[in-house]
Amino acid sequence: MNNSLGTKLGGFAKQNMILIILCLMIAFFQFYNSNFLSVNNLITIVRQGAVTGILAVGLGITLIVGGIDLSIGAQVAMTGVVFGVLTVNNNWPVLPATLLCLIVTTVVGLISGTLIFLTRMPPLIATLGMQNIVQGMAYLANNGLPVRGIPDVIRRLGQGSVWIIPNPVIVWMLVLGAGWFLLSKTKIGRNIFAVGSNEEAARLSGINTFHIKVFCYSICGLFAGISGIVMTGRLNSAQTTAGATSFIDALAACVIGGISMSGGEGKLPGIIVGIVIMTALANGMIAIGLNSYVQLAMRGLVMIAVVGFDTYQRVKKISAV
Repeated sequence: MNNSLGTKLGGFAKQNMILIILCLMIAFFQFYNSNFLSVNNLITIVRQGAVTGILAVGLGITLIVGGIDLSIGAQVAMTGVVFGVLTVNNNWPVLPATLLCLIVTTVVGLISGTLIFLTRMPPLIATLGMQNIVQGMAYLANNGLPVRGIPDVIRRLGQGSVWIIPNPVIVWMLVLGAGWFLLSKTKIGRNIFAVGSNEEAARLSGINTFHIKVFCYSICGLFAGISGIVMTGRLNSAQTTAGATSFIDALAACVIGGISMSGGEGKLPGIIVGIVIMTALANGMIAIGLNSYVQLAMRGLVMIAVVGFDTYQRVKKISAV
């Protein structure tokens, strides 16, 4: 009887480990700061997480196809600076400036995907190089200076709300819904999972693996551009340092949410839990007074822990087979 109960509890804990960790973390921060679970702070947490959540959707799709894109954080910064230069310094209308920025980041993703496929270069190396190129472009766009006086419509997009729901969260949910529909309800989505599971087998079955991979990297770039526009509105300025830690948080959120770094496995809605954990962690560390250096170290620790756990689980599955 006791053994059976222990087995059931162990199985429950294993299946719901992420939610258990989230509950324990919330209890810890609430104990040290009684305002942690206040309505205002919870709204702040989801607002802060929305920008990274948009990024995580694109990165999640790229991970599922068996790739990775380290340049997304730099793309966020570049989007904001280019948008600011166009609208503030050159008086462009908001819509054309936004469309141009989204086209640029989509093309950046397309180039990355093409390089990776045609040269067989490791995605880490290709996108690390692209990260430096994009970061350099962000600095060159305005000589490394921030751009202030962002158009009011973009400021409202980043800071406003519909009732109590922050606008960035609405954008995130729309992007997440589009990504979920793509992966779950379309032939392209099925092909993405097939390529991520076994690229060679997918190619032999008639799937154009080049098109699928380039498509995923392009979508990742598009969502990075959307994230950059929303972040610019939230900050009410364009800064070359914006998005500096976004990649780490987005990757951690994807892995925590059940997306495997080995490809071919995962569901985008799980990203929501991952984003809440990462944002609540950052918010809670500020609430209990930890300085920025400790926060940075904790982010790195969480990154190592979640990726290490994902790798361990993957190896364990392969060994069991």
